[in-house]
Amino acid sequence: MDKALLVGSRVVIADQPLASSVYNKGSFGVFDGGKLYLSLEEALYLKEKRNLEIFDSTGKRMTNKRILNEFEKKEKGFAKRFIVFKLMRNEGYILKTALKYGGDFRVYNKGEKPGKEHAEWILKVYDQGESIKFKDFSALNRVVHSVKKKLLIAVVDDENSATFYEVDWKAI
Repeated sequence: MDKALLVGSRVVIADQPLASSVYNKGSFGVFDGGKLYLSLEEALYLKEKRNLEIFDSTGKRMTNKRILNEFEKKEKGFAKRFIVFKLMRNEGYILKTALKYGGDFRVYNKGEKPGKEHAEWILKVYDQGESIKFKDFSALNRVVHSVKKKLLIAVVDDENSATFYEVDWKAI
């Protein structure tokens, strides 16, 4: 059984051989000091795909329901972001956090490795009924363009499906 520990807003795999394997096979997390630090989305994805068991700070195994509740408390909008994360990972894309760019994820093309290649998109997740202020959209688009990426917007509907829109600059 693969084990990990919830520490703050990260999930840590401390077993070095397991951490190395998970990192090398799927470009999950950040490998540092023999440990693998996973985002909450990566941890839940690995729980579903690899039966990763997640434990709290007291050593108690967390149920799926508790994981979802805890992760949503730690990061508002987690459930919607996870829907998109899972859809994209299942299609072969690699997703990493993009908070410093104002987005939810950096998205790497299929087969590309973070650290060796650059992300193609910055992905922002919105709820179907959520409105976007033009000045916020414009600011996000400017930041994304300044780092030579394309903006990818995912709109999650009530059926937990997503529609994707790519925003790109055109010279006129």
